[in-house]
Amino acid sequence: MGQSKSTRDGEPVDIYGPEGLRKWLRIAIRYSVSRIVPRYRVHELLDIPMAPKWKYNKHYSKYSYKAGTDSHQGFGWQIDLASEDPTSWVNCAQSVHLPPLAKYGEVAGGRNISPSYTSDMCSDGAPIWLVDSGENFDVYAAPMSHGVPCVSYVVNEKARPGRQNPESIIPLIESNMQALKDTGMKRPIKLLAHIKEFPEGESYTFPDGSIIYQNDVVEPPRKGRKIVICGDTNCCDAITGLAQGADLLIHEATNTYIKEMDKDTTMSIVEKDAIKRGHSTPIMAGNFAKRIGAKRLLMNHFSPRYKGNVALDSLSVMTQIEYQAMKSSGLPEDKVAASWDLMVLPLPIPE
Repeated sequence: MGQSKSTRDGEPVDIYGPEGLRKWLRIAIRYSVSRIVPRYRVHELLDIPMAPKWKYNKHYSKYSYKAGTDSHQGFGWQIDLASEDPTSWVNCAQSVHLPPLAKYGEVAGGRNISPSYTSDMCSDGAPIWLVDSGENFDVYAAPMSHGVPCVSYVVNEKARPGRQNPESIIPLIESNMQALKDTGMKRPIKLLAHIKEFPEGESYTFPDGSIIYQNDVVEPPRKGRKIVICGDTNCCDAITGLAQGADLLIHEATNTYIKEMDKDTTMSIVEKDAIKRGHSTPIMAGNFAKRIGAKRLLMNHFSPRYKGNVALDSLSVMTQIEYQAMKSSGLPEDKVAASWDLMVLPLPIPE
């Protein structure tokens, strides 16, 4: 990518991530002596908190999961890593003085994105970030429950214009062709685009007196798609409000109980161990999919003990992982999948 002239001279690559990413990239690029770097800018999500059930252990200098902690006690999610852990990268990065330099690719314009705790879309007392808002989409983030600060993202595609039914307009244009040209309209067929852009309920009167209404020839706007991408987590409570009705949920499923592989344990033990480490099982992923009414579930972030290759025993294991998620989510077989490298998953536009 760095050797492409269009990348070097055109629009920069926008990179989004937790606070500290901007400084980390500067260090990585310069101390790796990178010579060809695409132009980029970094937008940082500030003050990413730890979930309330994770408590800082000063003896081990890390966070540990504490089951049974009430997520609504005290400030809950508002306790952030930077204020708790003096050895965290967020704190250490402040002492590294490395200004941006254009010759290393970084350009101005990166934003610092602050959280909101008061939005109607906040859930479980957690904050959300409006990461970006464009003409065709909005992107939000919310914190996950993991042993380090971790976020998930929701991509909301905005509604698409309704499709036009030209068959009901073209005969009127043809029968009024000469009269329309007599009014100075050089290409009457352009009326198709003109009528499509009318506000709902507005009408157009042809020279012969025929009236056509926008809502009679243009379908209602089509709902946009929603994609929810969860990071490492053992609980997605914070994104529940944002994720409702997702067309696709991408959720980690690190580990589970497979009868042929796990002789001295149970599903309950495996799930408790996954939660303790900040991860989920396929059953947990399926439960969350059901909770938000997701239409499709795609699982990722599997333990390396699952080979994921095309060997028959590997395929059997991944099929069992999919079956567990199907059972807990209530989704049919063609709506649940265990992902693989370079997988392409078409996501149809809702009718």
